[in-house]
Amino acid sequence: MYRIKDRKFVGMKIRDRRKELGLSQERLAEAIGITYQQLQRYENGRSYLNTDRLQAISSALDIPLTYFFEERGEEKVSIMDRGYPYNMSSEEREFVACLRKIDNFDYKRSILIFLQLAARKGKRP
Repeated sequence: MYRIKDRKFVGMKIRDRRKELGLSQERLAEAIGITYQQLQRYENGRSYLNTDRLQAISSALDIPLTYFFEERGEEKVSIMDRGYPYNMSSEEREFVACLRKIDNFDYKRSILIFLQLAARKGKRP
């Protein structure tokens, strides 16, 4: 069941990702323009994060904003899972998931061109 993520949960996610990357509190704090003491307050859930700061942390830790609100093993329900507006196969969902992980615009553009060409080839008169 979905639960609201509080500042302690978000702080834990920040700390986990920072440690995963091997960053010190000082280094991350410097990267986002705050003191390491303020970062400690965020990580321990003693301070509220505003959207600007959360975006800066997200960027510095190289993760999407949604990372802060996801739980491991949490079942995600989306419109696509319910069949609206398209009924996608598991293979199509996997393709979309992989495509969303690509952050290079040129790569995405190349994949799109390839798909367009492949789709035209399949519809030859």
